[in-house]
Amino acid sequence: MRKRAAISLALSLAMPAALSHAQASAPPPAAGVESAQDFVPRLTPAQKQQFDDAGSAYHGGQNAEALALYKQLLKDFPGDAYLSKVASEPALNLGENAFAVDALKPVAHANPDDWQAAALLTRAYAQSGDKAARDAAIAHMLDLHKRGLTPPRLNQYLVERVAAGDGSVMIFTSLEPYSQYKVHNFGRVLDANGKLVLMITIESSDFDQPPFAQTHPKEAAAGVREFSLDAYRDTGIGSNGKPTQTHYTFKFFVGQPDYETVRQSFLEIATGKIKPISSRDNIPTP
Repeated sequence: MRKRAAISLALSLAMPAALSHAQASAPPPAAGVESAQDFVPRLTPAQKQQFDDAGSAYHGGQNAEALALYKQLLKDFPGDAYLSKVASEPALNLGENAFAVDALKPVAHANPDDWQAAALLTRAYAQSGDKAARDAAIAHMLDLHKRGLTPPRLNQYLVERVAAGDGSVMIFTSLEPYSQYKVHNFGRVLDANGKLVLMITIESSDFDQPPFAQTHPKEAAAGVREFSLDAYRDTGIGSNGKPTQTHYTFKFFVGQPDYETVRQSFLEIATGKIKPISSRDNIPTP
């Protein structure tokens, strides 16, 4: 799938190797932000073991165990910014969104430039159903990016994981459109076992804009772009021994759709409520 390489996160807030341990050696995201190097030396040997056990549990997919251990540590370090962030990740994976909101809001308010707290709080608001706070948080993340306060390699982050039929959809938003297809949003449709079954995108490729300008000259002259809703499904190995995929196009938008429209469109595709207007089978996977 041509978008597969697009998820390159400097500090993966979206995948199971998130900020807590996989990137413990990363520099602080902004001035005054506590890092793992700041936090760990404050621990007693017993607390350090508990912290390590929590990290191992988290990376092993045992979110409940990890969260329980982090909550115990928070009793010793109430309101600690670094610990609040790492505890929020398994909480969000478990759907304990209220805990994440309560843990992250003081951290984000104390330092609005902390992009880690801002990204996690965006997800907490989204999964809590607070649309207004979610949209404001998305805008804040874009502002942090424009001000150079997000890592250079962070091109997108996870906004929410939402149930869809027997599975779920992970919905990402881009801080900056990436690839030649100008991907603004990306979705991973997972089955009940967590297996990837479909990838969805909101794209606005440059090569789609000339025909759009012919059919919508006023909008194009005003700087409006055409966006498309696409999806990709792996279709195995072709006759040449290389991976193939099926590409689907579902609809087009005049101008960039807002997040709620993106979310609804992704869920409609994931649950089969809308059908593609075109498709191409067994095309090579770049």
